[in-house]
Amino acid sequence: MRFVKRARTVLAILALSLAACGSSGALANTEQYRPPPPLALVVLVDPSSGHMADQLRQLEDVIRASASPGESVVVMMLQTGLARQYVVQRGDSLSSIAIANGLTLSTVEAVNPQFGPISGRNWSVIHAGERVTLPDGAAQDPLLLATRAPAGPPPPQLMRIPPAPNNPTDYQRAQYSHTVANNNAVNASRVAAWRAEADQAVQPWQSQVIGQLEKKTGTQILTTGSSGGPALSTSIGVGLTTLAGLSGHRTLLLLGGGDSPAPLAPRSFAEVTLVVANVSDPQAVAAWKSAGLAAGAPAVNALDPALTQLQLAQVVNH
Repeated sequence: MRFVKRARTVLAILALSLAACGSSGALANTEQYRPPPPLALVVLVDPSSGHMADQLRQLEDVIRASASPGESVVVMMLQTGLARQYVVQRGDSLSSIAIANGLTLSTVEAVNPQFGPISGRNWSVIHAGERVTLPDGAAQDPLLLATRAPAGPPPPQLMRIPPAPNNPTDYQRAQYSHTVANNNAVNASRVAAWRAEADQAVQPWQSQVIGQLEKKTGTQILTTGSSGGPALSTSIGVGLTTLAGLSGHRTLLLLGGGDSPAPLAPRSFAEVTLVVANVSDPQAVAAWKSAGLAAGAPAVNALDPALTQLQLAQVVNH
């Protein structure tokens, strides 16, 4: 009897081992889908042009056309004053930096949304080497919106494509082709199902953002200076500093003020796509493309008003 019990125990252990091997083998045949990085978008609108409401509605169309889990959107007005960049030192906090520069904490936070919830961070934690934008104390708060889409569903598991057999027979070649076609079909179905679920997950966020932008279209903005020249360069610098703290496909969208191209620092647009909309001057279109590429942008799109209406959403969400 004791022998029988011991034999049963051994058989049970073997069965569990085989099950574990089968499970790990099944897992080895799959891999998690890696969706494209979400959009990290900083938008600059021009309150001095008299067309800010139209620019915000153009942004509504961009948000309405497409969104993805984890997408972040920051909307700022072009600066009417100057700002400088401060490099964080060990022991600094946003509060101590604000006090040392005669600013309120809320003013510093407003031009540095990348240190807050939009990037999943706590305002109280900053790191040495990061850059903080310090605005002119008299400048108007430029921040109109800072928001982030929900995370959405977990990506699906996809079937791995097996390696092709060496010196296959006709039968093996046919079997391999069948397996590849079947796995590709399964993967396409799983990705499509995940995308549909992800679209559904971010739809309430899209509606919320569009509603917030629509409210801003009726806001009267008092401007005290021009948003061209040095102010445009300042605004672009603020936008780039914000983007540096966001993860994803970084894009800077200039919806106003693009008829007077600003000088761009070398390598300042490394890993940042530049989109300039509503450019009515053909020479400015060419100047932006040249300046953006020289500054290291992987892609530059300068759109005249007609192309802005037709292609803006597609260009930004590409």
